[in-house]
Amino acid sequence: MTGSERDVLMKFLRELLQTQPRVYDDMAAKLIAESVSHQPYATYLLVQRVLMLEAATKSTNPETEAFAEFLSPQASDWAGSESTATVDVPDKAPPARRLSLVELGLKAMERNSKIIWTVIFAAFAIVLLIQ
Repeated sequence: MTGSERDVLMKFLRELLQTQPRVYDDMAAKLIAESVSHQPYATYLLVQRVLMLEAATKSTNPETEAFAEFLSPQASDWAGSESTATVDVPDKAPPARRLSLVELGLKAMERNSKIIWTVIFAAFAIVLLIQ
C-alpha cells in the first residue's frame, strides 16, 4: 500500500465511523450480516470495492453520477430517494446465526460436489463391471 492509498483508506474509514444511516432496513442488515458471516474477507472486499467505485465516480462520465449519489454519506436510503421514515439503529450488530447440522452438511456437499459425483460414478461403474 502506498502512502496516498493509505491516506484515501484512512479518510474513508474516518467518514465511515462518523456516518449514521438515516433509514435502517432490518432485512438488508440481516442479509448483509449473514453474508459477512460466511466470508472472512467480506469487510476488506467491501471497503476495497467502495474505494474503487469512489475512484470511478471522480471521472466526468455522466453514468457515474448515480454511483456518486449512492455512495455519498448524505445518501438517504438504498433507493437514493428521500424518506421521512426513521428506525432506531441498534447499538451493535446482531449476532451471527449458527448453522444447523443439516445446513453445514449441505454446504459441505456443495463444496465437495465434484468429489461426491466422482465417487458415485466410480461406484456405479464398479457395480456395472462386476455384473
